[in-house]
Amino acid sequence: MKELKITTNTKNQRLDKFLGKYLNDAPMSFIYKMLRKKNIKLNGKKAAGSEILCEDDIVHIYMADESIDNFRSQKYVAHAVGDIDIVYEDANILVLNKPRGLLTHPDFANAHDTLLARVLHYLHQKGDYDTSKDSVFTPGFCNRLDRNTTGIVVCGKTLDASQQLNKAISSGEVDKYYSAIVIGEVKSRGVLKGLHTKDQKTNKVSISDDNTDGKEAVTEYEPIITKNGHSLLKIKLVTGRSHQIRAHLAGIGHPIWGDSKYGIKNAKDSNTPKFQMLHSSSICFSTLAEELEYLNNTLFEADAPQDFKKYSDRLFGGA
Repeated sequence: MKELKITTNTKNQRLDKFLGKYLNDAPMSFIYKMLRKKNIKLNGKKAAGSEILCEDDIVHIYMADESIDNFRSQKYVAHAVGDIDIVYEDANILVLNKPRGLLTHPDFANAHDTLLARVLHYLHQKGDYDTSKDSVFTPGFCNRLDRNTTGIVVCGKTLDASQQLNKAISSGEVDKYYSAIVIGEVKSRGVLKGLHTKDQKTNKVSISDDNTDGKEAVTEYEPIITKNGHSLLKIKLVTGRSHQIRAHLAGIGHPIWGDSKYGIKNAKDSNTPKFQMLHSSSICFSTLAEELEYLNNTLFEADAPQDFKKYSDRLFGGA
């Protein structure tokens, strides 16, 4: 029999989610079966799995220790060789400036060197990430960027921080700003709205006015400099759909410079960037509560990479 006491870092989540992380090699069907048979109880009572856990709750698993161990595998943190560019860090959150060419999360083609792998290695090395079998929480990002988009990425280091940050970002209770160099001279600010859908086979997004299956996408933009047939835009991402900014700007005839997926295919010369000139420049929260309230109205900013600055200087003369 195993007795588990819910802590600050495991509270405020559903019991079945907690059990899925603790018995990480067990199928959820087995966990629900154990709940139905009262082999898993919450505070000494039968539980359905949908209960929200509170600090100091007690979860009992009435199974032999050997059986429990068979349903658990210890987390493994791969050695990561790449550095991370830290914008801000405290006990609750880690704000990073993501470099170009690095995936935020692993995919089937590149499961090793990702920003997440680097962060978990960093946190494990400094003792902020517990990989023991008794740990059910893994730090994770609350937003993500495309491989070749640079800038602000936020990681929750505790469960409470992750939940609050995820909620704020998914509900739009956060200001997210980007810088982009686009083709064409944009004369005035504007707001782009549409219904967003993504083709999983081509990994390409479309935004239209009449796709009833789409999700609302809203992008605000403002020209900062217009010169030499290009514009430097300040963009506010109101909703955070995949490829939203890239598809929205291409849809009005101003694709991001260097974006071969949504814009003009890359020219084979040094005057054209190889990748989209899109940078997540800043983020600001305003509705975080309790333990994270101190972060409200703090503007986290990330410097643009050197190639963005180089092409900006070339077009706009360093203005």
